[in-house]
Amino acid sequence: MLRRRRAPLLLAAAAGAALATTSATSPSADGLGVASTFHGVARSSRAIYTIGFVVVDYKYSLRGLVPGSADYRGKLSEVHLRSAKKLLRLCEANRGFYVKAGQFVSSLRQVPKEYISTLSCLQDQATPCKYQDIKIVIEQNLGRDLHGIFLEFDEHPIAAASIAQVHRGRLNNNQEVAVKVQYPGLERRMKLDIMTMSLLSKYVSLIFPDYRFEKILLEFERTMSMELDFTQEAKNSERTTSCFRKNDVVKVPHVFWELTTKEVLTMEFCTGHKG
Repeated sequence: MLRRRRAPLLLAAAAGAALATTSATSPSADGLGVASTFHGVARSSRAIYTIGFVVVDYKYSLRGLVPGSADYRGKLSEVHLRSAKKLLRLCEANRGFYVKAGQFVSSLRQVPKEYISTLSCLQDQATPCKYQDIKIVIEQNLGRDLHGIFLEFDEHPIAAASIAQVHRGRLNNNQEVAVKVQYPGLERRMKLDIMTMSLLSKYVSLIFPDYRFEKILLEFERTMSMELDFTQEAKNSERTTSCFRKNDVVKVPHVFWELTTKEVLTMEFCTGHKG
């Protein structure tokens, strides 16, 4: 009975915490705070609704069935598939870290096959950020005016994913470069999304004590924190270069460290084909 009472309270707490956290960490100038708050609450509310629906589906669809029986296994597979499809829609709607979370879940061997097959179709794509916002990120990170750094800089990205987009540019020495720029406010958004996921995992654990997602969530948070630090990617690139230094077939782009930070990665532009 206590568990039943605590579950709705935890859902309400998740919604309230999402509102409080987004309001506290969003910029207030030019109305951006209101837009950011609304966007954050919408994402969190969508997640809370979806997970709540999934939990109810499991709870009542399996009620009265004998665990391990043929009927139980058949019904469980149906609920797995329904739930996986709901999570897929959630990831596609919320994008960003939710897409990353869906991809992360689909890579886990201990997850039911219905989740793996459904969530593995998630593509790491996103709507490109406005050029002016990208320009601000570059200038804030590199401490100089963009036109003082680049002889040319294409305003239109050549690629866009869930956490960053890539622009083609040319340095003052005519060196062509690819500039990967992180979307503004991502670290703040990650904290909100991780907090929402953490509260929801606790809610699920109250209903299903045998399911514990804390370790998975901690691993996801650790992975995303590293992915948001582009200097880690640059170091990995240099390690790869070292491994293939005697290989004439493999080409690893050179990293321009003087133009690389946690949020901006500048590398030699190389042509190639998608594998």
